[in-house]
Amino acid sequence: MGKFKKYTLVILIFFILISLSGCSSKGEAKSSEIKIGILNTPNDVAVARNKNYFKEKFPNRKITFITFDSGVDANKALMSGGVDFATMGDTNGIVALTAGIPAKLLWINEMCGANECLIVKKGLGIQSIADLRGRKIATPFASTSHYSLMITLKKFGLEHKVKLLDMDTQNIVAAWKRGNIDAAYTWQPTLSQLQIDGKVLLDSSDLSRNGYSTGNITLVSNSFLNHHPKDVKKFVSVLTKAHHLRKNNYSVAVKAAASQTGISEKDADKQMRGTKWPSLKEEYSSNYLGRKGNLGKFIIEMQKASKFMHSQQTISYTPTLKQFERFVYLGGDIDGID
Repeated sequence: MGKFKKYTLVILIFFILISLSGCSSKGEAKSSEIKIGILNTPNDVAVARNKNYFKEKFPNRKITFITFDSGVDANKALMSGGVDFATMGDTNGIVALTAGIPAKLLWINEMCGANECLIVKKGLGIQSIADLRGRKIATPFASTSHYSLMITLKKFGLEHKVKLLDMDTQNIVAAWKRGNIDAAYTWQPTLSQLQIDGKVLLDSSDLSRNGYSTGNITLVSNSFLNHHPKDVKKFVSVLTKAHHLRKNNYSVAVKAAASQTGISEKDADKQMRGTKWPSLKEEYSSNYLGRKGNLGKFIIEMQKASKFMHSQQTISYTPTLKQFERFVYLGGDIDGID
C-alpha cells in the first residue's frame, strides 16, 4: 500500500472514531439536542425562550423544552436521562441530592416571595392561621409550598390538626372550585385563579424574613456537565441575559414571560414582582450559592430545610454541609460571563 493510501486510511479511521465517540477535537462531546425541563411559570427561562436567547446562543443545536407540573416529575426525568437541565423548587433539589440523582445545582432562577401564598376560601370564617384547625389544605407535596406550609403549621401548633392533601396545581384549582378544600398553599399562576374568591393569610416572603427562604433552582445532569462544560457556561449566560432584561427593561421582560406562558401580563407582573431574580454576581455570592469553601446563605438554609424534611420523613436522611458543597456547582469556569 502506498504512502498516500496509508495516510488516507489513517484519516478515514480517525474520522470514523471521531464520529463514533461523538467528541470534538477539543475534547468536548457533541450532541445535536439539549433537553431542558421547565416549569410553566413567568421566570427567566420563559423570558429567554420568548426572546430567542437560547437559539442565539445555540444556533446549531436543537433545544427541546419539556414542561413539568412539579419538581417530582423533573427529578424522574433527570434520573432517567430524559433531560439535561431541570428547573424545580429547591426542596425538590434536596430530594435529588438525597436520592442520589446524578446532578448538580447550577442556578437560582428566582427566590420565592409573594408568588407563593397560603390562601383560604372566603365565606368559611377563616380569619387567621389558627382558624385552619380541622380544615382541608392542599399543596403539591415535596414542593417549596409544601415546605412553607409545614413550617407554618408547626409554628402555630397545627401539624396534626389539619387534613393535608397532595395535589398538583391543576387539581388544586379543580378541588377549590368544587368546594373540596378550604385552603391551599400554591404559586402563581394557579394562585390568581384562587384569589377570585380567596383571601391570602401569608406568603413566602413572610417566611423568608424568619430564615426560611425558598426558591426555584436549575439542576444540570452530571453527564451533561462533564461532557459539555462549555454548553453549561452558555446556558448560564442565557439566563443571565434574561435577568439583565428584567433589571433594565422590566416591562419588556413581563410581556415576554406572559406571552411564553400564556397568562396575562397582569398575572405575569404579579408573580415577577413577588420574586427576586439574583444577578450573576449575586448567584455566586455569600447570600446565595457562595464559592468553594464558603457556602452561601441560601445553601445553608437549604441544609436547614433538609433537617425539617427528614423529620417529616420526606427524605431518608439529612445531608451534611459537605454533601451540599459537592452538590452545588460553585462557579469555577462561570467566571467571566457578562
